[in-house]
Amino acid sequence: MQIPRKARDAFSKGTQLLAANQTAASISEFQRALKIFPEFYEAQYKIGLASVNLHRYQDAQAAFEASIEVSKGRYAPSQFGLAIALCAQKQYSEAEEAVRAGLDQVPADAAGNFTLAWILFSAGKLAEAEKSARQAVLSNSNLAGAYLLLAQIHLRRSDFPAVVSELDAYLRLDPAGPHNAEAQALRRKAQQLSATHPGSGPVVAETPAKNREP
Repeated sequence: MQIPRKARDAFSKGTQLLAANQTAASISEFQRALKIFPEFYEAQYKIGLASVNLHRYQDAQAAFEASIEVSKGRYAPSQFGLAIALCAQKQYSEAEEAVRAGLDQVPADAAGNFTLAWILFSAGKLAEAEKSARQAVLSNSNLAGAYLLLAQIHLRRSDFPAVVSELDAYLRLDPAGPHNAEAQALRRKAQQLSATHPGSGPVVAETPAKNREP
């Protein structure tokens, strides 16, 4: 169906506000777009993203589910978004089911595979998480967050040289990123552990950074 111009204008303004980190204001614009055109499932999706940014995961879940319902499950980003919201609420099985539903539509999607890797890592399934993170990198070699996640996976396994290698890739791709201080500290720690404790047990990793938008 043809989306009315006023709805498209509100959606565009909301998208700009969301990109500028004016998250609450963006939600108002997306809601305005939906009031004009209730079938605007992309606007519901954007409300979900904004709610994730505000850590309102139940609101995000509701928005993503509404987007999935209106789109009849044909808009994979909403499945990925729902998976993130569910994972944040520690509903790992449900999150994995949601992201796999999206990947059924776009198997090589980098964001979808990264989201699956993040969920599997959170659930402690390291081998599967690494496989999905590698698929994400295969689809998009510039996906910096995937290398940061791979570093965390290797850290759990006490494979410190691999941690350093993945962090080098991350820092090369995102030299001015918001997680660089953490990455540099983790890299130094991995180098020290590699040199002084080559046979040490697993180290508990901090929560890895995740992409803002699936």
